[in-house]
Amino acid sequence: MIENQIGKRFAEALSDSIAEDSQLVSALESLTSIGEAFNLDPNLYRFFIHPSFSDEKKETMALEMCDRTQAPKEVRKLMTLLVQRQKMPFVKHIATYFQVFVDQRLGQIRVKVISASPVGPVELEKLKTSLDRQLGKTAIIETSVDESLIGGIRLLVGSRVVDATIKNRLEQLKRLIRNEEALSELAS
Repeated sequence: MIENQIGKRFAEALSDSIAEDSQLVSALESLTSIGEAFNLDPNLYRFFIHPSFSDEKKETMALEMCDRTQAPKEVRKLMTLLVQRQKMPFVKHIATYFQVFVDQRLGQIRVKVISASPVGPVELEKLKTSLDRQLGKTAIIETSVDESLIGGIRLLVGSRVVDATIKNRLEQLKRLIRNEEALSELAS
């Protein structure tokens, strides 16, 4: 899709324009906040695509958003460029791809941990240490609770899923019993 191509291209350009790894996180935070503003206010999207508003007004608005998020100069330049090229509505996609580039440069990986009950700080630290070692990268963990899991945890690591929940084990057992019943019916 076009928004993915645009998002990836601009995100890569932004990543390349930031020489210091230490500046990547603040750029990511600013860009993500600006992208979230589009989710919070649908009028923002309309403002940036509407032809009756001048590019100067649009650039002023984009730079005000940068001021509010304390965006570094590279993000400010990107916002100006997006206004000039009429690509501001793609800022959410750019932020998503920029996060991937930041994670690659900083040697980190995002892991979503879903559990039946909140994971305590001690268990979370043990899990992080184990993931860091196994993945060879620094794990950035986001946790959430899903009480329907009954017990255990589900890890989402990129496109991979590790499901060690009781709910999943019960589903596997259920499938196994069905398969055995089907085989016994065939044998009869």
